[in-house]
Amino acid sequence: MATRSRVIAFLVAPPFELLNLTGPASVFSQPKLNGKPYYSLKLLSTQHGPEAQSTAGISLTAAIHYSDYTGPIDTLIAIGGLGSMQHQAPEVLRWVRKRSAHVNRVASVCTGAFILAAAGVLDGRRVTTHWRHIDELAERHRHLRIERDPIYIRDGRVYTTAGVSAGIDLALALIEEDLGQTIAADVAREIVLFLRRPGNQAQYSTLLAQQADVSGTPLRDLPAWVKSRLTQKLNVNALAKVVAMTPRTFARQFELHFRTTPARWVQSLRIEAARQHLEARELPVKGIARITGFRDEQALRRAFLQQLAMTPKEYRERFGTRAIT
Repeated sequence: MATRSRVIAFLVAPPFELLNLTGPASVFSQPKLNGKPYYSLKLLSTQHGPEAQSTAGISLTAAIHYSDYTGPIDTLIAIGGLGSMQHQAPEVLRWVRKRSAHVNRVASVCTGAFILAAAGVLDGRRVTTHWRHIDELAERHRHLRIERDPIYIRDGRVYTTAGVSAGIDLALALIEEDLGQTIAADVAREIVLFLRRPGNQAQYSTLLAQQADVSGTPLRDLPAWVKSRLTQKLNVNALAKVVAMTPRTFARQFELHFRTTPARWVQSLRIEAARQHLEARELPVKGIARITGFRDEQALRRAFLQQLAMTPKEYRERFGTRAIT
């Protein structure tokens, strides 16, 4: 008896971001089993009509209204875009909630998380979304455990991703779960993808983002100041002095704007600097630890394991670009 293809159902709320859909769809279309596609792809729309319009003005045909689809779904993926951030009709949310309870996996790409959150699918879970919209997601759904850095997160059978291209990384991760690392690597090679980023890789530069977040505040110059002095002692007293505040006022203002502790923030900047050196492959790990402010190589290793769930050596092997000279 032949086994059916696993059904990947993409739910779009037009207008949707085109790459949020076509990136993962292209990945899932690659694997074959006994010469037949391993996955069957379905395009479900919250709007009636055979076409689903993207934010790029390009419409995709063969869309099915979600309520008309009665076939099986193994993985349900909510696709992000302008439409996904709008408030969905109650019947859409009921359908998402009901279907999510009976599928193997539920996922969102980018702001597709807004649909899943509104349907209650993300309640109490660790989630992420595009960095630009994380604050809005947190404001609308205060009960979520939102994480700002990862490009995708798995919490049980629920997956959420950062913006746009992170959907490709998620699709490759799901293929690896289903078919193994070798098949996932073959697919990445077939679509000429240099590498598959692990979910815990940061979405974007911590320093640049924080400079934007605190512009116009007394803390505006702090990220650049700290980044240029990573080898110094950077405790609360030292940081407060830089911005001419008392330690108590500084701690209050820091938590308001950065939403973390000064110690963890400084560590994240040191890790970001270390990542850049590891990617360049120009210095040994011991030397990188010294110039980025870590006490020794072991302290750097512990920090990497804590924040990235991998060692500096593993990070260099995945992301290094040149051989050490």
